[in-house]
Amino acid sequence: MTTSNSARNSLSGETGSTNIEAASGNAVASGSRHRILITDADYKHSIALARYIKREMRHVSLIGHSCGTVRFARHYQCFDEIVSDEPLETTLQTREFDQVIPVGARSVLQIAQTCPGMAVLPSLDRLLSVYDKKLTVELANRLGIPAPRTQAITSAEQLVERDLTFPCVVKPASENASIKSVRYCKDAGQAREAVANTVQKLGMEGVGVLVQEFIEGKGHGLFALMDHGRPLRLFMHERLREFPPTGGPSTAAAAFYSPRLEELGVKLLSALEWNGVAMVEFKFDLRRQDFVLMEVNGKFWGSLELALRAGVNFGRDLIHLYRNEPLDSRSSYDHKVKFYWPLDGDLRTLWCKRQVIRGIGDYFRPNAATNLGQSAVADLKKSVRLIRDVVNGYSS
Repeated sequence: MTTSNSARNSLSGETGSTNIEAASGNAVASGSRHRILITDADYKHSIALARYIKREMRHVSLIGHSCGTVRFARHYQCFDEIVSDEPLETTLQTREFDQVIPVGARSVLQIAQTCPGMAVLPSLDRLLSVYDKKLTVELANRLGIPAPRTQAITSAEQLVERDLTFPCVVKPASENASIKSVRYCKDAGQAREAVANTVQKLGMEGVGVLVQEFIEGKGHGLFALMDHGRPLRLFMHERLREFPPTGGPSTAAAAFYSPRLEELGVKLLSALEWNGVAMVEFKFDLRRQDFVLMEVNGKFWGSLELALRAGVNFGRDLIHLYRNEPLDSRSSYDHKVKFYWPLDGDLRTLWCKRQVIRGIGDYFRPNAATNLGQSAVADLKKSVRLIRDVVNGYSS
């Protein structure tokens, strides 16, 4: 497939002095195959994405990119080339690709702003609307989708204490904020302090703060590939563990299905006329006995490998959608599979909860899978990192 003129103009040019290595010893000449740039190459879900694309689409050439040093990705031999220690903007300007698959939130926003024709993405305004968590809550309220009671403020003085319930949650109002801290507050004093501290850390970013009702219950996610508001692929999961244990990315998750979760997630993404992949995160509220919206992540999600293992190859389908190729008619997936990321947070979680011995037993149960054994070198490096963190007193 040839690149559009506008996209090619933005990407073409002489190759500069980039730090490029042949990850598998088999670099592919430019133009010989469908060349796909995958950003944030060292993320565990970028690695999983590349591994499963390569498994089913050997005719494509995958180039991984990282703005920093690549520590693990090269050891999985899933990328034909790796570009590291280079700004994404430079790579886009000095090399040619047929398609870009952005993974991290900042990469998605950068591609949407600079060369949207090279990727399957929603319009920039739709993307920015879900990066703004206040707007997401407002849309959910208009659609009748359960959402936490929320105050969107820019200073502690704006906090309306009479409207608070405790515990409450204080977090940045933007997905693109430089800090990702989430504070859980037991009283108004803690809430004021958390708001003031978060505002100070955000500095001049112009990002507000959300103060939300705390939802008691398990986390669930609906993951989708959408074609301008039409669902093409769906997958759902239930969180089993996360790091930090008080609230963070999944370190263990199980495939899941609920018609109600599908209804709410698809309703929201369809209203957004979403294009490409997204995760709609919910918690099942024990008091409401219903799913309550947490946020929309307009990008690939950290637990992607669970979906891949369950039989939903979002990367392959995304490439077919970009190339206007038909997707196969499969719609089901393995609802029984559970996935664990031992060296990517799960053992840390078990250590913090003093459940290491019992938790490790989960890895050997029927229908369980892990990302161990995919690269001995990467596993060794991650193990050294884990031991160092434990020795240094790493905690939540």
